[in-house]
Amino acid sequence: MKDYIYFLIFLLSISCQRNGENIDLEQHFQKLYEKGLFNGAIIVTENDSVLLSKGFGYADFELQNPFETNTPMDTGSITKTFTALAMIMLAGSNEIDLNTPVHTFIQDFPYPSITIRHLLEQTSGIVSDDYVFNRAQKGVPLSNGTFLDFLIKDKPKLEFVPGSQFMYNGFNHRLLAIVIENISKVSYEEFIGTKIAVPLGLEDWFLRSARLKDLPKNRALGYTKEGGTLRTYDSVDFEAFYGDCNLFFSAEDLSKWSESFISNSLYPGQSLTMALNSKSSLSDFNILHWYSLVDQRKYHFTGDWKGFYTMVYFDIDRKRSIIHLNNTNMAHWLRPTITRNINQYLNDGSIPDWQHPRPLDLKNEEITGSYYSNENRIAQIGDNKGILKIYVNDHSVSLFKLESDFYYAPGIDLWVWFTKDQRERVIIHCSSIYELNKGFKQSDLP
Repeated sequence: MKDYIYFLIFLLSISCQRNGENIDLEQHFQKLYEKGLFNGAIIVTENDSVLLSKGFGYADFELQNPFETNTPMDTGSITKTFTALAMIMLAGSNEIDLNTPVHTFIQDFPYPSITIRHLLEQTSGIVSDDYVFNRAQKGVPLSNGTFLDFLIKDKPKLEFVPGSQFMYNGFNHRLLAIVIENISKVSYEEFIGTKIAVPLGLEDWFLRSARLKDLPKNRALGYTKEGGTLRTYDSVDFEAFYGDCNLFFSAEDLSKWSESFISNSLYPGQSLTMALNSKSSLSDFNILHWYSLVDQRKYHFTGDWKGFYTMVYFDIDRKRSIIHLNNTNMAHWLRPTITRNINQYLNDGSIPDWQHPRPLDLKNEEITGSYYSNENRIAQIGDNKGILKIYVNDHSVSLFKLESDFYYAPGIDLWVWFTKDQRERVIIHCSSIYELNKGFKQSDLP
């Protein structure tokens, strides 16, 4: 009998392990924290059950304020998802066609061919917001009005015909914020508060003030690592603009936000479904500014700014939500890996090793070309006068090199790096929150 009991215990111990790891999800993140790879908060829910809700490390390392699930943080472009839904809600209640020209709602707007839909889809062709950043007076708050004034005064030439190309640009959602205020007759902050935050019970959020010194003391500061040492890498002072960024949220706030799309608790179900399914053919964005896959009801978006990184993911069919916030400039390879590994863990109980890739710094001419895996092309890299483009999943978008020899493709949320095998063949690695693909350059195939 005793031997039988020992045998049952042995079987139980095996069932609680996958790949040599304890399947407790919290322990995986504790290990990431101990390795210096994760500092922040994470909430994972499924079918109305909280599977993990925990903070790791510090929101403020100097004061040693712990990072909790209710710690507000600069969530960067996550703001765009709030602005987009606010615009859709307002348009629906006022029976406004999204193809209505923007100049209908913004006096003196100089581009009659740009519509609300173009702003939502990031296909307006408006000049990059660097146009204003490089010209605005330094040391004074930079507001939405400042950006609009530059457009009205200078009338910079559009980058392309509206609706013909995709270009990720914060200018679009700042203009949407102005449209929201002009139609609703209340401030952007008040609209977000009364129509979204209060109904969902968001308790930690706020629209940042222009000066960093006026921000709440309990918010998370941003950091980056240099030679193993943390240094401040925080939000920028004098930012008084909004619509595309500058809403602060906690993990608990964003968990409620993502779950509202699963439960249809905020916006009429049929209208929400139509909005989630409405997207341009030029990117993987829908008009609510969520990345989405064709014929799948899985959505996500990220906020990446200075030392801050935020992921919001929800799967409507599985009723699953994954939220994580980090304030120590999370490693690029880890950003899509976290959600991908959590989903694998929830699906089959296993979780891959957290392997740190070692990318090579290759010249543009070394990496341009087509890449194949099992005779299927997974990506093509082109070079147009020094500007790299990647063609994958029927989309062609710019490929930006990051400091750590990683590349990022906005519009499809793909992280890319290159290595070589023992035969010096160039290998591309394409990492998303759904899969990690790799293939050999065509000229290097055997």
